[in-house]
Amino acid sequence: MTEVDDILTPMSVWLKQKRKVALATVISTWGSAPRPVGGQMAIDSNGEIIGSVSGGCIEGAVITEGINSINDRKLRIKDYGISNDMAWEVGLACGGELKVLIQPLNLEDEIVYSIVENIKNRVPTKLKINCSTGSRLIDNSITSQISSYDKKNEEFIHVINPKPRLFIVGAVHIAQGLISLAKIADFEIILIDPRGHFATEDRFPNCKIINEWPDTALSNFILDEATHLVTLTHDPKIDDPALIYTLKKEIGYIGSLGSKKTHSKRCERLINIGFDNSDLSKIHGPIGLDINAKTPAEIAVSIMAEIINFRRSKNEK
Repeated sequence: MTEVDDILTPMSVWLKQKRKVALATVISTWGSAPRPVGGQMAIDSNGEIIGSVSGGCIEGAVITEGINSINDRKLRIKDYGISNDMAWEVGLACGGELKVLIQPLNLEDEIVYSIVENIKNRVPTKLKINCSTGSRLIDNSITSQISSYDKKNEEFIHVINPKPRLFIVGAVHIAQGLISLAKIADFEIILIDPRGHFATEDRFPNCKIINEWPDTALSNFILDEATHLVTLTHDPKIDDPALIYTLKKEIGYIGSLGSKKTHSKRCERLINIGFDNSDLSKIHGPIGLDINAKTPAEIAVSIMAEIINFRRSKNEK
């Protein structure tokens, strides 16, 4: 599974505003490409953009092609690469190569609106694009789980997965820093804590707050591989229900704050109620990458780093 930035949702607002838009999509990469296959950038007729298709080194050229595409209503496929003597010209300073599909969109683009609705409802979408004609078709019968370009048939399969979601159990100090970092990393964030005097909008203004017991709160959501959970309270009455509910689910990262001793006691409790070592191996505990973090902010950095590492390492397997 490969997750890329959700460019389509904000771009759909442009379309509803009757702005003429072209969509650039990375359909193939080679070498040290700065953006993955499926990375996208929206361009309007004035050259405004959302997203990116590189680290900034070819954006100017792609914007020009996007405006041309809007004006002549023709798609184009452009190849971008780099050699040492081109370092200050159009190309990729990292030494990679990108193939970019640039398409003009319709003002009433039903394909885009359908995908945006799927993104909102956390429904995976598989889009088949004919790179010769520009025709697009949503076809969720496609078995591929990753975006790919078939050069022979001039066809690109774009797999668009749900936005990563992070459930944080415990409205503690560390949660404040973690929410800020997760927001920067473009996660959907949901804070769960039955203690209403801890989990308040004043303390946590940038996320959804649920003042319920974790198992009750989590039961109202569809949990998938793009779902991640961290427990931060140290209180078994609050943390354990979240773990008990999620350990048998097919979700992504699960992490629990606490020392090795605390985690050992946690595992004993879970084994005593029927979980096995295979279940317990899903819990990252003590939570976070070992960066010698001390302060709440540093611990939040270590947790977010471990979640990102988990997600990207899993995608590369």
